[in-house]
Amino acid sequence: MRRSLFIFLVATLAAFGLYRWLQLDHRLHRDPGAERYTPAEGPGIDPKDVQVLSALDTEYTRLVQAVVPSVVSITSSRHLAQRPTIIDPFEFLFRNRRPRPPQEQIQLGSGVIVSREGHILTNHHVVADMEKIEVQLTDGRVEPAQLIGSDEQTDIAVLKISADQIEPLPLGDSDDVHVGQMVFAIGNPFGLQATVTQGIVSAKGRRAMADSGVEFLQTDASVNQGNSGGPLLNVRGEIVGINSAIFSTSREGTWLGISFAIPSNVARRALESLLKTGRIIRGYLGVTMVDPKDLTPQAQQALHLAGKAGAVVAQVEPGSPASKAGLKPGDLILRFNGREVPDKVFFRSRVAELDLNSKVELTILRDGQEQTLHAEIVEAPPNPNSKPTPIQP
Repeated sequence: MRRSLFIFLVATLAAFGLYRWLQLDHRLHRDPGAERYTPAEGPGIDPKDVQVLSALDTEYTRLVQAVVPSVVSITSSRHLAQRPTIIDPFEFLFRNRRPRPPQEQIQLGSGVIVSREGHILTNHHVVADMEKIEVQLTDGRVEPAQLIGSDEQTDIAVLKISADQIEPLPLGDSDDVHVGQMVFAIGNPFGLQATVTQGIVSAKGRRAMADSGVEFLQTDASVNQGNSGGPLLNVRGEIVGINSAIFSTSREGTWLGISFAIPSNVARRALESLLKTGRIIRGYLGVTMVDPKDLTPQAQQALHLAGKAGAVVAQVEPGSPASKAGLKPGDLILRFNGREVPDKVFFRSRVAELDLNSKVELTILRDGQEQTLHAEIVEAPPNPNSKPTPIQP
């Protein structure tokens, strides 16, 4: 009796399972012609209601199509010294040692064509100490690049390629850039060539790295590894910055919405200086500066600097323009050519960006009294600790 009941239950379950499987198979393999499909007849909004957005969309597309061919991808490489390896005993015994492949460091970056002769602006850190540099254009051409010159302090390098049918982009005036202005970043992130991102200028005058002599433009346009050296453009297709760094808290360098670009005016001066002389010519006064906040309260009080902003003269080089102008240690520089001096970095940047033989006016505070001094900018002497700029023939 129990055996019969068990067989009956098994048969019932098997029949039910077969029935469900047939149902599922029928659903999966039903005739597609039997499925009803009614597509949308059109957009759910009247095009007349989005005329401005449609016009903006068209203008964005035209802008991108016009500028992308001038942005290049850069691949630089060098061979690394091979580390000694432990000999495989089987290879030693049978004299069948396999050749060790050379170790190679490869760096990806971006650049932008700025002359019809093939000059390209990029970052110093993209090509520094590299043995081979190749540039890929957006039409697929790969050209060997010559390193004209490179400067670590501004993180600017100039390359040159020999190629026809290239179109340069103009350098805009970064002093005219305003916070909130729309910008576009174009580059080669992670090897994804001609990637375009869009954002706004978030801030100006940022000091992204403590040892940098550049006051960066900050933007929220997406920038990642490989974007370095690519242009930051305004809506007129002018270069207003060269993308250089990002803010990140991860070891991998994940973008967190904060990017930094070298202002185009800094890049232009570096470009022109490297093309003319093969080196960066910087303005020089011959002073060592400190910020008032870095002095002790007693020193601030003795110099009448308590609560004041500016740049304090710590040392004056004998025979320098600063010495000839009458600057002395302890002077607080309040204004430089009529502009307020908030700190020493601002002062250093303003001096470095001036042309040689420029006349400058310094408003200083000495013994509690304001005075006006005049100086002439000369070329900064070479830094003995800096490596010479490589120039390839």
